[in-house]
Amino acid sequence: MTPPWKAIGRHGKMATDEHRRTQLRSVFIPVYLWLLLPFLSAASVAAAQWTQWRGPNGLGISPEKDLPTTWARATPDKPAVNIRWKTEIPGRGHSSPVVWGDRIFLTTSIKGAEVPGKKAPVHLDFNRQPGYVHPDSTDVNFKHALQVLAVDAKTGRILWQKTAYDGEMWDDRHRKNTFASSTMAVDAERAYAFFESAGLYAYKHDGTLAWKTSLGGIIKAGLGPGTSPIIYKDLIILQCDQEMGDGSFIVGLNRKTGEEAWRATRTNRRSWATPLVVNAGERDELIASGAESVIAYDPATGKELWRSDGTRSHPIPSPVATKGLVFLTAGSQAKVVMAMRPGANGDQKDAIVWRYNKGAAYVPSPIALGDYLYLVTDAGLMTCIDALTGERKYEGGRPPVPATFFASPVAYDGKILLTSEDGDSFLIKAGPVHEVLATGSVGEPVYASPAIAGGTIYIRGDMHLFAITEMGKRQ
Repeated sequence: MTPPWKAIGRHGKMATDEHRRTQLRSVFIPVYLWLLLPFLSAASVAAAQWTQWRGPNGLGISPEKDLPTTWARATPDKPAVNIRWKTEIPGRGHSSPVVWGDRIFLTTSIKGAEVPGKKAPVHLDFNRQPGYVHPDSTDVNFKHALQVLAVDAKTGRILWQKTAYDGEMWDDRHRKNTFASSTMAVDAERAYAFFESAGLYAYKHDGTLAWKTSLGGIIKAGLGPGTSPIIYKDLIILQCDQEMGDGSFIVGLNRKTGEEAWRATRTNRRSWATPLVVNAGERDELIASGAESVIAYDPATGKELWRSDGTRSHPIPSPVATKGLVFLTAGSQAKVVMAMRPGANGDQKDAIVWRYNKGAAYVPSPIALGDYLYLVTDAGLMTCIDALTGERKYEGGRPPVPATFFASPVAYDGKILLTSEDGDSFLIKAGPVHEVLATGSVGEPVYASPAIAGGTIYIRGDMHLFAITEMGKRQ
């Protein structure tokens, strides 16, 4: 039998040890949470932002989950489904929404008075002969007000509306395009609006103009703007290809001041693709699509790193990346899909890992998600390709109804969202088998690509901006 005093001593030591463990836990848990907080904060901040064309990385992929899978606009006999609010946006614009915290930014163009006798610049055909006129070119003979809007993400209320430029246009636009089709970029301090020939404008979040700058006249066969600014560290980068290559360039501007940091001359003809920054191991590379050549630059300096074969067709879709490869597509004439491996130097014909000659779109960009590259034609037909090998997994995946598509796909939670010109959305299961999971509609034409931030899908229609969220889980 254990003597009472030994038992008391043992119990006292046990109590002391337990007290120490409790003290350690009381210290360790707050420290652990404090160490974890930056990662939790980074994830929550990332979910609250959609900072440029196709999101923070330019890939069209959101990390968010529990987003709605179906939605519908209100009708006389039925309430709206999962549409928290809709806000009328004046004028016309195909720029996608960008989001920083509780603010959404987008642009629009408002048609003004006619300018009698105003004509577009002289355009060149593919043989570099002057006098080319696209049959769908229009509106250079009208003034336009180019505006920037900030919208409250919670309520849809327009917080401010600023006119960046009001006057004559430099060139025509395609009848289905607008003079406000370049998506903005946004950071913690400023939102950046690019109107090509009408200039680049930086607004503080409260609507104060921080700076503006002109990049000169940019003409694209009378078809209008399309390429969007991207943010890289302290820079705003813009790809400004025009006509048949004379005067083309890519430029990096200080995003605090608008001052030019670097400029690289290009000889590529007109393009509408937005460049993409990828990490190639020991360095970042700025991938710029082009009909004559695909070129990689150092995004910090503009130095050319390597170049390879171009897309041949008009570079309208933007590049995407996954599994260490970059994918370039075009579909205006020839259907071209190329997988390229970044990280090389000089003239790199062997940078092309594989090619595919079907399924590429004229307008919508592809999306690369995990192991697969997904192509979407202008009619919504999908092709799934193994990203590393180029092996086709399926082709001809169809939407439930015939449709045309201008918006590029976005992805979330293992699903790919397609939105048609009619405003119908189709949620496709990601993977090697095509499956339509759900459908939705905003009930009006859609040309802009969706944005995803803060548990909400934002779809810009022809007349309204829609906030789509899971209403049953709304706080």
